[in-house]
Amino acid sequence: MIEECNKVPFFKYYTTAESLQIFDALYTNVEPYNLTDKFVAYWEVVANKLALNKYVIGFDPINEPYPSNFMTDPTIL
Repeated sequence: MIEECNKVPFFKYYTTAESLQIFDALYTNVEPYNLTDKFVAYWEVVANKLALNKYVIGFDPINEPYPSNFMTDPTIL
């Protein structure tokens, strides 16, 4: 429930094991997910769809990117 989620500051959700694993998968593009490839393919479709829209001047596919999984690689902090 959104009410429960709002009891915790949003940034703390970035430090969950699940979130860290997803960011790591996005940046490393490893099997079996190849998440980077899928992420780029998704944004390619969006960009092609909006390319000729005169009301769109740009987009930010990774807003405030998290540095990856600092639990498995503390040097990234």
